[in-house]
Amino acid sequence: MEKQPLVAIIIVTWNNQDEIRNCLDSIKRSSYENYKIIIVDNASKDSTTKIINKDYPEFDLIKNERNSHFTGGNNIGFKYAIEKYNPDFLMILNPDTIIDDDVIDKLVQIATNDDGIGAVGPKIKFKGGKNDGKINSASLFYDNFHSAYDLGFGEVDKGQFNETKEVFAVTGTCILFRTEVIKKTGGFWEILKMYTDEVELLIRVHKLGWKVIYTGEVTVWHKYMKSTNQEHETNYDKLKMRNWLLIALRHYSVRDKLRMIRDYLKFIF
Repeated sequence: MEKQPLVAIIIVTWNNQDEIRNCLDSIKRSSYENYKIIIVDNASKDSTTKIINKDYPEFDLIKNERNSHFTGGNNIGFKYAIEKYNPDFLMILNPDTIIDDDVIDKLVQIATNDDGIGAVGPKIKFKGGKNDGKINSASLFYDNFHSAYDLGFGEVDKGQFNETKEVFAVTGTCILFRTEVIKKTGGFWEILKMYTDEVELLIRVHKLGWKVIYTGEVTVWHKYMKSTNQEHETNYDKLKMRNWLLIALRHYSVRDKLRMIRDYLKFIF
């Protein structure tokens, strides 16, 4: 049997003691066998790292002395994984998720079928709460300016998003990247910290000529906003608008840069 490509799974944790076991156990149940798990902990104050050290000593744990946020944490994981394991693929996964057994298999299968594919993301569905079982994300809509949202958000899953297709972006809850993509892009733009970060990275992925694929054939279950809700002091809308301004200044035409500056000033004043 041909050896499976090596997948390095990067999980950035921050006070996830209530979710991390479910996440890691779901990976261990996976039908895919050739993987490494790198957990980057953003200075958790709860028992997250104790749980990992005690119950999952086979996985690599990096303990940050400060919170490097989603973007910085994943970049630390990327660098570590490439230097230590040189994997074929790098997969980011939120710690408050549970993956179905065939998720990694399907994402790798899609990516290996076409060398032009740089990133693949699965269907994301809610786990728990009032939206349990409903769709969280079936790829991202992006208007090329300052709007991006999850397609299918809150809809009952009737199979309407079961296709596999090329899209502009998929949610950062779970993305499988070809390692070459991360090497050439440098990973996430850390100034963004979180929110819109996957859109900015995927803009660069497209500029380099790679395709992004969404597949609704497999599912990742997500306790939506669990991690980000902890940052209750963060002004979500203000941070998102700041990030759109930074994205515009980095990627947009002069005309759209000026439009974004205008909209940003209207927003803050």
